[in-house]
Amino acid sequence: MSGGEWRAVPWRKDDFVAWGAALGGVATWIGVVASAALNYRRGDVPFLWWVLCFIVLVTFLALGGSTPRTSTRDRVLFTILTLSAITACGVWGADLMSGVLLVLVAGVAGWVVPPRVSIPLMLAMTAALALFMWQRNSTVVWALLYGSLLFFASLMVQVVVREQAARRIAATVAAELEVANARLLGANDALREAHTRLAEASKAEERLRISRDLHDGMGNQLTALSLQLDLIGRLVDGPASDHVSQAKVLTTELIRDTRGVVSQLRDTRVSPRDRIARLARSMPRPKTSLDLAEALDEAPDAVAETVVRLVQESLTNAARHSDAEHAWVVLSSSAEGLRLQVRDDGKGAPTLVPGNGLSGMAERVALLGGELTWSSPAAGGFVVTATIPLTFGAASSPSEPVAEVAHGIGSPMSDSVPG
Repeated sequence: MSGGEWRAVPWRKDDFVAWGAALGGVATWIGVVASAALNYRRGDVPFLWWVLCFIVLVTFLALGGSTPRTSTRDRVLFTILTLSAITACGVWGADLMSGVLLVLVAGVAGWVVPPRVSIPLMLAMTAALALFMWQRNSTVVWALLYGSLLFFASLMVQVVVREQAARRIAATVAAELEVANARLLGANDALREAHTRLAEASKAEERLRISRDLHDGMGNQLTALSLQLDLIGRLVDGPASDHVSQAKVLTTELIRDTRGVVSQLRDTRVSPRDRIARLARSMPRPKTSLDLAEALDEAPDAVAETVVRLVQESLTNAARHSDAEHAWVVLSSSAEGLRLQVRDDGKGAPTLVPGNGLSGMAERVALLGGELTWSSPAAGGFVVTATIPLTFGAASSPSEPVAEVAHGIGSPMSDSVPG
């Protein structure tokens, strides 16, 4: 972990690691000071030693926390803490309890400096403590014991630092996965819609091919047969001519029926109500209840297409943004026109800010002379209501502008509007 990736953060009330470390450090410091105050040689304790101990306590608490701290201020405080603890050992008590102050230095070293610095620092402090003890003719073995404590404390802090870094990375990856999952859901919705459109286009193309084959194949042959019967009718007389006339009538009717089939195949289209039903069945969530008036199938193409798109946009956003489990689509007809309401039981939105989805639907309806409203009831969910007249003026130009304002399927309506 590089030092440039670390940053200092303030203490938090729920940061139990930071508070535990602070309480342990204060208890350790009190043990050192109390030992000096109760020592039989307390009269020999220099005043400078007491000042250095106080500086150690203040800087230790200033560097407390459970997050790496490597700002310039933190490093200056750590330098003061380290020099004060070493100096306290040199001034008095290197062979007593002053060496414990170095353990406090090791306890915060992991938050301020990386391992490549903290390990040499622990060696240097152990060497300095051994030097002080050697000068006072004390047992140098105590320096080794303190050195073990220094390395252990520093190692424990490094473990905590690495663990928290791993948690931050895991949280970042989880957030990225959530964003990627949302994008994948959007792509899946778009793919499903494209698949539906492709299936409809394939069916339409197949019907068109069959109609062409009937017209170019059977239609031409029947026409040729009719011409042959006309020619035969001129060449025969008597009872045979009656049979030829009947054959000509049957041929004419067959030609008419064939043309009717061809026209029907070319004009066949899926009714708007069937399209909405297929759309609702194709979406795994929300579970949709439909109540559609038959007048929709008789409505002008521009009106029917707009109703289908409104339902499609509303259900898609209910699944993507509202986390809805159920939705209700109700279409009623009256003398004024059609009234569509799409309601879901999702989480709703406390602040209704129209985004691309709502704006696109409003534009569609406005081009037909209608009105679109939306709301999020206090009980939850989201409601979209549209009223569309079945007759509209030429200014609306429904055949072209409606298609121009169409928005992509599942486009987000806003950051704060789920429906």
